[in-house]
Amino acid sequence: MVVKPHRQRQGWRGRAQVLLAAWVVLLSFLPRWAPAQKPSRDDVQAAYLYNFGKFVRWPESRGLGPMLVCVAGQDPLGQTIGRLVDGEQINGRPIEERNLDRPEGVGACSILFVSSTAHGQEDSFLVAAEGKPILTVGDSADFLARGGMIQFVLVEDHVRFSVNLEAANRHRVVLSSELLKVAVTVTGKPGTGGGR
Repeated sequence: MVVKPHRQRQGWRGRAQVLLAAWVVLLSFLPRWAPAQKPSRDDVQAAYLYNFGKFVRWPESRGLGPMLVCVAGQDPLGQTIGRLVDGEQINGRPIEERNLDRPEGVGACSILFVSSTAHGQEDSFLVAAEGKPILTVGDSADFLARGGMIQFVLVEDHVRFSVNLEAANRHRVVLSSELLKVAVTVTGKPGTGGGR
């Protein structure tokens, strides 16, 4: 297992440029529903979830239907994502949002957000997604250790994320090298074919 802290992969100047580019992309989606307000944590996480879809490659067998962003449990993030993705597409695929009450519905998801508010069902949702080409994202402190792929973390009051490439490899999901550049930490090595 290899852990590569962000600071070791780039110099401070390159890091600043990558972060600036990431924030410009991120914030470009927020003004449509919160022009005069500082984006909330939910706003930022929802924008990240939408943008993750641009930097992930799923197996061709996944099909060309809608890209479904699922939110596990009753979480306000689902409403925020719904507003953000309304009418949007990624690579010609329309994006849809769905709230899931039970793990049985994860099979159709392209991206699965498992909130720490899922009240004891986090592991059930991850088990239901295991082995399927589903990008799993969460915000609990041990989400990567539980087998998730991307975990939201707070760094100096800013929402950032860490990546578990071993989990992505198990699910046959390829994360772009551009996405990995803006991660706080990356655990593991890219699978065969690497990032696009």
